[in-house]
Amino acid sequence: MPNSTGSSASAIVYHIPLAQLAAYRGQRVIVRSDNPLELATRLGEDDLNNLAYVQLCSLPAGTERLTHWAVDLPIELAVEDPAEDFAQLYRYAKLLDNHPVRVALPVTRGFEDAVRLALSLQFAVRLHVRQPTAPLIEQMARLLDDYLHRPTVAQPIEYFHNLLLGLCREEPVNLWAIQEEDPALIRYVDDRGEERLPGKLSEAEPGSDPAVFVAHWGDTLLAVGAECGECPFFAPCRGYFKWPQRDYDCAGVKSLFHILQNAADEIRGDLAAAPPAGKPHPP
Repeated sequence: MPNSTGSSASAIVYHIPLAQLAAYRGQRVIVRSDNPLELATRLGEDDLNNLAYVQLCSLPAGTERLTHWAVDLPIELAVEDPAEDFAQLYRYAKLLDNHPVRVALPVTRGFEDAVRLALSLQFAVRLHVRQPTAPLIEQMARLLDDYLHRPTVAQPIEYFHNLLLGLCREEPVNLWAIQEEDPALIRYVDDRGEERLPGKLSEAEPGSDPAVFVAHWGDTLLAVGAECGECPFFAPCRGYFKWPQRDYDCAGVKSLFHILQNAADEIRGDLAAAPPAGKPHPP
């Protein structure tokens, strides 16, 4: 699944319901629907050219129509209740014949089992993370360990995957962008056609310029003396885990950052020690 990385107005991706398609033609969009047949019949060739991916809401039936439609188009499956809905993932396995498939689910009760099933079916995963409790952090840590060390895990888990890549390459990364929640890059359009900030910012006031919302939030946290000022991971995080409650204790999530940083350091060290291609190790 592509992540938005630009910052200009032309780079904004609009997450829209299928009913709002006509209003956003010509824009870069993610289209969501709980009707696979309508997706296949209403999205034309020109629409596909501007489509980042489609999202199937509420795990609808009837996805057979999508298996051979728009080959290679990414499809995201939105799981609202991991504990109750995860077993339904089996019936979407055929989509992988012609599409990259990602499962998006909240970090809440039952999410660990749902992620393990999704990975076993060869689906990528995107975790919707708010301010996780200690038990949820423990489950995230187990999944992170699987992602880093279990050879049977062949698909990315976000946000782990792109954050690890950025740390390995020592390149700037933006956790808000990885999570598709940076208003500079993505806007959510509700069923009435009203634009809102994306993801967990949906109830926030956008302010005068949504494009600088994340930068302003980070500056606010530093100005009030939040723990972000001494956090080694503030640059990639930018206060992501301080929303919505700025007094949230980040000790648990920082432990996950440290695991990813150590893994990135090890990978860079292994690559530096590897002989050039075609040359054997010295005796």
